[in-house]
Amino acid sequence: MEAWLEVAKNELNGADPIKELTITKGTLKIKPYYQSIPEVNQHDFSLLPSVNPYYGPRCWLNIPRILILNEKQANQEALQSLANGADGILFEPSKSNIQFDTLLDQIKTEFCTLSWIVSNEYADSISAFDLWIRKNEIRKSLSGTVFWKESPKAEFDHLLACQVSPFGILVKTKSSAEDEIADTLLNTIATIESLIKQKISIDVAIRGIAFSISIGTDFFMEIAKIKSLRNLWYQIQMAYGIAVVHPVHIHATSKAWLDERYQPHGNMIKSTTSAIAAILGGCDSLTIEPEAEQEMMNRIARNVSSILRDESYLSKVADPTAGSYYLDSLTADLSEKAWQKFQSKV
Repeated sequence: MEAWLEVAKNELNGADPIKELTITKGTLKIKPYYQSIPEVNQHDFSLLPSVNPYYGPRCWLNIPRILILNEKQANQEALQSLANGADGILFEPSKSNIQFDTLLDQIKTEFCTLSWIVSNEYADSISAFDLWIRKNEIRKSLSGTVFWKESPKAEFDHLLACQVSPFGILVKTKSSAEDEIADTLLNTIATIESLIKQKISIDVAIRGIAFSISIGTDFFMEIAKIKSLRNLWYQIQMAYGIAVVHPVHIHATSKAWLDERYQPHGNMIKSTTSAIAAILGGCDSLTIEPEAEQEMMNRIARNVSSILRDESYLSKVADPTAGSYYLDSLTADLSEKAWQKFQSKV
């Protein structure tokens, strides 16, 4: 480091490189140079290899979002996506009284995941989905997650028997990563306490939690954000006395990004870098939103994940960022700041 400091100091006409080149993001200080820090154990943030041999050591599922306005049309979109690289579907109901025999016609639940993002206005859709599961006797083959725009509903706890996480929480976008994580932890605690009051055991409540997080354009911060959220969620579990922490499903979304300066197809560049950040951070499922609801745009968005897996080989290494002094330090700092903010509000 001394050699680097000397060269950098000369290039800055004698100014202190650390002082001159350090920038702030929220309350975090991003330094221009990092080295091994003894108090930061890189294993605290390392991602374990996937247990799924088909997807490789770094596993994530490609789940495009489909808005349900018409069951037959949504079914055709889902079947097309599943036939062209998707590993599952993230359905978003936008109507009541969904006809599930039509919506899920010819979809083989043993070969894909079915997840949902729902508001309380359309909570009846999950009740109807539950009835469809019972009618078709597919509990053992079904997997997925239910993400709630408001508070999760306790009456769907039995979906855990289907390998469905019924208490998914949407992470609200904030001005800084530490605020985002701190507020998510507060929301999660409130959700757990609400479920406990509704006679759900603490173990069931925690096993049913999942997170859906939006990935922005700050590449390294987004990697650290996902790692930090997972690490602090494990810390919350230990605070509740869970002897062996339960793994958590983290879903990442790259929202459509439009900037006239980078058109056409500026979203393709943004979604690719956001997807890489989400994968390196350890997301378990990934949704890339197209810049427009058109067949070609949907295809481009869906193929981002497939290309990163099959051509960029990001699935070949369990944790490509392990050992990065910068990311280890950034994740540790972010975790500390977010935990402090969380504790100050509990």
